[in-house]
Amino acid sequence: MFNSEAKQLILKKKSVLALCQQAESKVEQLKSLQPDSEEGFIAVIEHNKIQVQLHFTPEKITLSEDSIEGELRLLKAPQFQTDSIVYRYLIAGWNMFLGGKIPNGALPNGVRVENNKVYYTLPRNQAQLVDGLFHNLKNGSALITNVKQGDLIIESSVSLSWNDFKLQNLLQLFNSKKDKNKDGAVV
Repeated sequence: MFNSEAKQLILKKKSVLALCQQAESKVEQLKSLQPDSEEGFIAVIEHNKIQVQLHFTPEKITLSEDSIEGELRLLKAPQFQTDSIVYRYLIAGWNMFLGGKIPNGALPNGVRVENNKVYYTLPRNQAQLVDGLFHNLKNGSALITNVKQGDLIIESSVSLSWNDFKLQNLLQLFNSKKDKNKDGAVV
């Protein structure tokens, strides 16, 4: 649904589920991504035989010429699961002695965590969905995002029109089957 007066685009639950499936197929470590019945998404990520469940909601995307800066809010503390007894002890010690805080040096390049916020930076060419929907937006434009009951609501800081959407690119995004490299990047 598109509302030009409110500068708002709403992707309904079926579209959001299709985007979640695309993300699962393209990101190697992402085992599951589903919209929560109330708010946000629930993602399951696996790395080195440790599964992490994240409950988050995207809040803001800022566009620049060559990158996208994003902000996510964690709705619940990450939950860790592993079959390894060694990892379980390490996770328990990390929670007890470090309070479960993730040191920024342990995160991938371009990602940082502050309290319940996760900030990330991606090259613009890796955000095909944003490019397909908002390729005409100027540098510094902000998109305020929210996920409620499976619907993704995107509000723009500038006026939108149907001409802003690259429908052909969006259809290609949904139909594409791209390979993943070992880092989970689309090649």
